[in-house]
Amino acid sequence: MPKSGVVCHGDCDGIISAFIYIKHYLIDSWPRNVSMVFTQPWRAQIDSRKVGSDLSEVVFLDLAISEEFAKYLSRLAGSVGRLVIIDHHMSSDEYIRALEGRPNVRIVWRRSSSCPRLMKEVLKPHMNPYEEFLVDVADVCEGSEARSQEAAKLADLIKLSIARNPGDLAYMKHLVEAMLEGRDLLSDQELLSRARIAKFLLKRLLKIMSERSLEVAGTKIVALDLSESRIYAGLLGIAATEFARMSRKDVVLIRREEGKVVVTVRTLNDRAYRICRELATRLGGRFGGHAEAASATLPDMSLSEAMREVSEVVRRVPREVRATRMRRARGGPAAD
Repeated sequence: MPKSGVVCHGDCDGIISAFIYIKHYLIDSWPRNVSMVFTQPWRAQIDSRKVGSDLSEVVFLDLAISEEFAKYLSRLAGSVGRLVIIDHHMSSDEYIRALEGRPNVRIVWRRSSSCPRLMKEVLKPHMNPYEEFLVDVADVCEGSEARSQEAAKLADLIKLSIARNPGDLAYMKHLVEAMLEGRDLLSDQELLSRARIAKFLLKRLLKIMSERSLEVAGTKIVALDLSESRIYAGLLGIAATEFARMSRKDVVLIRREEGKVVVTVRTLNDRAYRICRELATRLGGRFGGHAEAASATLPDMSLSEAMREVSEVVRRVPREVRATRMRRARGGPAAD
């Protein structure tokens, strides 16, 4: 039987995407003839090589496309029978077009509340209530309002359980397998245990952010040093989102990692995307994400220097662009 590879974002949204794709399109090959890789967008071109060789199909799910990643995908397209890319990140737009037009490449890309929602809308698989519920959960994980308390609860638990150890690929596969078996995830003891520990750490991190934040142009900016970045790795995106909700302001979280500075932004409109794009352009880094939730990876610098640069960009990037205001005044959708 032909072998397939699935490469997905190692987060709630990406894991549910992998479950849906395998359930509807690779179930006859699972698990023996399906190779799975969980990764992060900034290192996808590195981790994707672990998927193996001699594959008839490789599927990439919920991974923001960068210039470097696009080059890797272009090379890969020449060595596999079929390449499928399904993604909903705004930042993929300018790179995704370079891959279009190849006969063995299928691209599903547009803005959507989550990658599973995009798959449902475009691929139109016949879903049972369990799968429909998990699509709702993925939407919540990506910031949408919950359709039910149960969906909100499970979304929080999955995000926290993954954040407990974002490098634990075996646990991510455990979640996919549990979904394929139709298990009640709200009763999964491994999930509950990991989420409980992560919730404790999250409370500590939010306290640090509250005490340390500096407000610039109506935006809360928080900096974490290398040791703090390591302690709270995996929880930083969740913490930025929660802190934005608590403070009702845009939030920028700056942290030092090995050889780089990472900036995580959460805003009430498309300012997150614009701030990260401006930072990457100004300082020679990379950026990616969505309108209201984005990040930028910058060259290494001191936290004080990073704070100065971020503060300057925050002051320069308007809270709301004129096109957005006009669309809202007319009752239309917000601008990307």
